[in-house]
Amino acid sequence: MRLIIDIGNTNIKLGVFKDTKILKKIRYNLQKEDELISLFVNFSTIKKILFCGKNSKLKTQINNIIKHKDVKLMYWKNLNKNMINVEYDELNNLGFDRLGVSIGAKFLYPNYNNHLIIDIGSCITYDLILNECYKGGQISPGINLRLKSLTTFTTSLPNLQFSEPKKLLGNSTIDSIQSGVFFGILDEINSRIALYKKETPELNVILTGGDSLHFKKTIKNVVFDDNLLMKGLNLLLDYNVKK
Repeated sequence: MRLIIDIGNTNIKLGVFKDTKILKKIRYNLQKEDELISLFVNFSTIKKILFCGKNSKLKTQINNIIKHKDVKLMYWKNLNKNMINVEYDELNNLGFDRLGVSIGAKFLYPNYNNHLIIDIGSCITYDLILNECYKGGQISPGINLRLKSLTTFTTSLPNLQFSEPKKLLGNSTIDSIQSGVFFGILDEINSRIALYKKETPELNVILTGGDSLHFKKTIKNVVFDDNLLMKGLNLLLDYNVKK
């Protein structure tokens, strides 16, 4: 078994895999170390760990748990990443999340040569694969960044938790913000898909990320894959283990 650790901008996610099947996925709170200990008790045959991102406290917790176990801990920065050809000026600055979802798209959807992966989280990332080669993409603010910016850079707009608007027209300040953020992102994504498909009609569009479920009913003709990043990182770990 393998454990994939995804340290994002907002959350820490852990995924336990047996071969290519994900057995358990959790959001981990660093203050609840017992949950991490229980994970290793319940999945005692974990032999490989892939650590993606930076968090010294979690690194210490993991090392304390596995110090007397036959477990190999591998770090993103040390992996061989040539599972996919990459045309990107700053490969070392390409985040594990963007490369991970791209590897997942290439190998989990082999009937397509071209993919557009839209990952909706703290940021919204657009990553393009053409003829099985990673070309690059775009980054824009996600839901919470947009809400936070309205509060931070104005004097009177409230700090809000996101709630899906029930209608386009906002009849209050709160409703107007929720509608503006939601439909602003919706229009951005639909417009971006249309632009990319104009250039590449045969394009497999995949929506993923923690906030993608908010748009599942409104964005059409796309594939939803909540675990694309985890699955892509697991494939990359497997590739490195077998080399």
